[in-house]
Amino acid sequence: MSEASSTRETSMETEEEDREEQYTDPGGQRLVLPEDGHGWKKYGQKFIKKRGKFRSYFKCQKQNCVAKKRVEWSSPDDIRIWYEGSHNHASSTQGTSSSAANQYNLYAQVFGSDQPPSRPHDQDA
Repeated sequence: MSEASSTRETSMETEEEDREEQYTDPGGQRLVLPEDGHGWKKYGQKFIKKRGKFRSYFKCQKQNCVAKKRVEWSSPDDIRIWYEGSHNHASSTQGTSSSAANQYNLYAQVFGSDQPPSRPHDQDA
């Protein structure tokens, strides 16, 4: 029985690795969400095959706040953000000076690297 579960776990890991390899660099650029004045916690992400886009899900970091955010993107030039619900508190950036805490590097989360690979056609001859 443990051998079967071990085989199943290995199979799942292989499927995950294969799925990661299928994702190609959509734009070769770093993708960062714009600041919106609130702190967000990411709780999920998926790739939507029919649309050819990634979708990430966020919820407000403040306790008991029901606000949620959904981000859909395929390249740095094509980012769409939807908000659901409303915040029951003041903006989190009113008391802080750093807005970097709310920025997510989506490129690194999907492709596992902070820097996109260099491309030969981008270099000057």
